[in-house]
Amino acid sequence: MQANQGDRPFLLFLQSLSTMISKKIGWIHSMVIGLASTRKPKVDAVRAVFRRLAPKFGVPFEEIKFIEMEIASGVDETPTSLNHILQGAKRRGIGLREMCQERNHLVDYSIGMEGGLFSVEDPLFGTQTFLQSWAYVTDYRLESFGASGAIAVPDSISEPVLLGKEDLGAVIDGLAKQKNVRSNQGTWGVLTQDLISRQESFELALTSALAPFYNPASYGIRTKPR
Repeated sequence: MQANQGDRPFLLFLQSLSTMISKKIGWIHSMVIGLASTRKPKVDAVRAVFRRLAPKFGVPFEEIKFIEMEIASGVDETPTSLNHILQGAKRRGIGLREMCQERNHLVDYSIGMEGGLFSVEDPLFGTQTFLQSWAYVTDYRLESFGASGAIAVPDSISEPVLLGKEDLGAVIDGLAKQKNVRSNQGTWGVLTQDLISRQESFELALTSALAPFYNPASYGIRTKPR
């Protein structure tokens, strides 16, 4: 049985009521995290971040449930602008939220992640292309973005992608002479000789995106974390 749009306020009410009752009578806290991907670097990044942040949310890590679903980004396989990277992350997060509503899953945080390329024009050095990872988080009331650092990408990798000839996954597989690099160390790992992995780039992005939720006072948000 699928929930319609009219059910959303009721589902949110049930979620809030459950949290309030748990706090009042001392039940064990629980949290459900939804991720719009089943790819290993993203899945592992989400678990690593919430393992570190669980105390800030007042929830034992062992009581956190994770739901992963593949959700389309609505942008190119490898986004080539900051706007498209952010759009892809948000569309994944919103798509997951809607899918969970249809399946009557109550999710505390819906997360979308996207990595891609963007170029910067410099009058002295010309055009430089960078790789960056982004995360989008929503709790149905607030939404937030966060980013990793950015790493310069050589022309031999960026040009085939920017010209629309290949996606980044295919290019980096050829360079590394490996298969499915993006599901493992990623382009980050190849360029940094595994000093920074794709997973670690998403960990930083997600930790940043979650900041308004685990540190609401600094953002002027009255709502306290669970």
